[in-house]
Amino acid sequence: MTAVLTRLMSFAGRHWLRLLIASGALILLSNKQVNFNIRLGAPAPGETHYQSASPIPAPAAVANPETPVFTEKVPSAPISAKVEASFLDRFSLFGRKDALSAYDLLTRQEERTVEAFIRRFSNVAQAEQEKFGVPASITLAGAMLFGQAGETPLAKDYQNFFALGCTDDWSGPTTRITGQCYRTYENAWTSVRDHSLYITSDRYAAMTQFGETDYRRWAAGLEELGFNHTEDLAGQLLRTIDRYQLFRFD
Repeated sequence: MTAVLTRLMSFAGRHWLRLLIASGALILLSNKQVNFNIRLGAPAPGETHYQSASPIPAPAAVANPETPVFTEKVPSAPISAKVEASFLDRFSLFGRKDALSAYDLLTRQEERTVEAFIRRFSNVAQAEQEKFGVPASITLAGAMLFGQAGETPLAKDYQNFFALGCTDDWSGPTTRITGQCYRTYENAWTSVRDHSLYITSDRYAAMTQFGETDYRRWAAGLEELGFNHTEDLAGQLLRTIDRYQLFRFD
């Protein structure tokens, strides 16, 4: 052991300058490594550092309760503020533009009521087709829409299944509903006959050029000529005909 120490001391004595330079270089390199690790976020030598698997998000900012919050959706009115409208108020034919369409209301009728109406008037509609050339499907669909398959007050009490209004050339009995004048009839048959005459004469006379089974052109023509001032009349007639397969009676 003594011999080893003697040799080391002898070596250090001969090479003390080289050893001093080497020691300085090691210290300098060690400091640079520490700084480099710190810049990269890595732990310095001898330092224990634990990192979570994913960064912890910063807590969400709490909104100022006094700052108004805007949304694209308009809040719905409280249920207590909603007033159930009467049938005539909801029926778009009688004036409210935001009301359900006649077709929408018809689909809410009981199926048995609608089917009973079709069975009752299909033969009458076919007879009108033979006499005036009006497709039976158009007659049935019109009565089902404007008379709600016989369930409107105008159809029940006054036999007006097409909501035909008063005109200068009408000399028959009339009634007023929600301030508007409407024709009244003795029975359902006279209502259907007056409808056939109405849509094949005067301003509607050009409709007779359409074929008696061409219900699509009849529907488009009635809308174009403004029958009962009903929006999307052609679409409602065609949806009614398709839903209840009224074309089978043409």
